[in-house]
Amino acid sequence: MAKTNLKPCLQTAIDNVVRFGDTDIFPFPIENHILHDKREDVVKLLRSAYSSFNDCFVLHPPSHINTLCPVGQSGFRWATQQDPFWNAFLLGITLSIADDIEASRIPTDKQIIFSYRLAADTTNGALFRDDIGWQDFMSHSTALAQNHKFVVLCDIADCYQRVYHHRLENALRQLPSKNAAAKQIMEVLQHFSNTKSYGLPIGGPAARILVELVLNLTDQLLKSHQIAFCRYADDYHIFVDNHDEAYEKLLFISEKLLRNDGLSLQKSKTRIVSSAEFISTQSILSSPELEDDSDTKLLFKLKLRFDPYSSRADEQYEQLKSVLDKIDVVRMLNIELAKSRIHAAVTRRLVAAIRHLDIAVKENAILTLLKNLDGLYPVFPIVAITLKSCLSELSNETRDRICEVLRERVIRKSFLLRSELHAAFTVRVLSEMKTSDNEDILVNLYNSFRTPLVRRDVILAMAKWKEYPWLADQINDYSGVSPWEKRAFIIASYAMGDAGSHWRDHMKKSFNAFELLVRDWAAEKSNQKGWSIPI
Repeated sequence: MAKTNLKPCLQTAIDNVVRFGDTDIFPFPIENHILHDKREDVVKLLRSAYSSFNDCFVLHPPSHINTLCPVGQSGFRWATQQDPFWNAFLLGITLSIADDIEASRIPTDKQIIFSYRLAADTTNGALFRDDIGWQDFMSHSTALAQNHKFVVLCDIADCYQRVYHHRLENALRQLPSKNAAAKQIMEVLQHFSNTKSYGLPIGGPAARILVELVLNLTDQLLKSHQIAFCRYADDYHIFVDNHDEAYEKLLFISEKLLRNDGLSLQKSKTRIVSSAEFISTQSILSSPELEDDSDTKLLFKLKLRFDPYSSRADEQYEQLKSVLDKIDVVRMLNIELAKSRIHAAVTRRLVAAIRHLDIAVKENAILTLLKNLDGLYPVFPIVAITLKSCLSELSNETRDRICEVLRERVIRKSFLLRSELHAAFTVRVLSEMKTSDNEDILVNLYNSFRTPLVRRDVILAMAKWKEYPWLADQINDYSGVSPWEKRAFIIASYAMGDAGSHWRDHMKKSFNAFELLVRDWAAEKSNQKGWSIPI
């Protein structure tokens, strides 16, 4: 992936964000459509931001959305949806030095580091190699375990949130690249962390590349001390022949991570196990409760995400469906839901598979989800995504039932939708069906949550439904809302007829360069027959 100038890196960054989203946590923001449709215009803005970084950063600072993301039944972690413009900027300038970062890492042929290896060809927006990953990490770990007596399992605690900026900056300075990228990367990250000297956004590819650079320092130390190990992201496996050596190596890695990087190991996930135990429990596919379940093994071998733009898209989809026809998804789903606590990884894949089932089975599966919605709390985002994607195919009765169940949870303030993230996904589902009851619920959510994560999508949903009175009232607060809501109001103004046109003429001098691009995109789209706001 040799890149000698910034433009192709920015183009690749946009292609990646458009195809894969900014993270795998949040709903795709509408700005992703603008990045896609106005790609070259966005690239020009990003290049201008690079050449006039200080002025642009002051006049148009990043606006991120921070929220608690549910993990499991009762846990949470902090998550950030980055400002779309600055997210593309950060990824683009990171890609401009990504070759140097990859070259500094332990080579892939050593079979030591398996996470986020840079792809040679990124023309389709994919940044990382798909022929090396978690499964290879586990397979190689198993092979190493067979030649040793014990395995030390290490997991870095809150890796992304705790990365020291000073350590990252030093690592960037060691790279051969001599341009403004390193300095600008640090500026963007310091703004992200509210001037704290640590922390990276969770989930985005730029952060993944930068974390790999930081962890590479410890990797090289372990390798130079001839320690048998392998790593995927923040998981280390170390292989030894006795307990004394296991504690010695555990002490070594703990000290190096803490002293050099300010990182510590997660106590609950750091263990010393026999190689036999490790091999028998190394993955979900060999865990005792699933040992004889061939459907589960088949499900985990499936790639449920296929590329609709591929020249072989139809063929790939038919292959996917033919395999799914052999799996009784509804039976497996009922087995999971009968448990006191679902297995999140299995349930997530089962729910994702529903989209590809025949309509009769799909209806059955959707009704099963609705009956057990509270128990699906740990995987609610994928449930909401599945409900939304299936709505147009379902019977009116099932569609009404989906909306009824979600509205009931909002009205009684169910724990299921107390999370801003879950509320945002709920807005996305209800926005697919314009009814008086759904309108009332969206207004309820808008008034209940102050976060732009929820409010931006309510604004867009109301614009999609052309709810002029509500929009005309709320747009009066434009100057006091977040940039996310401002962009949503700019788009929504095109659903307000002449009043929206007068409002834009009055406000256009306050729009920054990216907001002007949002305005132009919305103007073009609103003139297209049959176009509807994508939410």
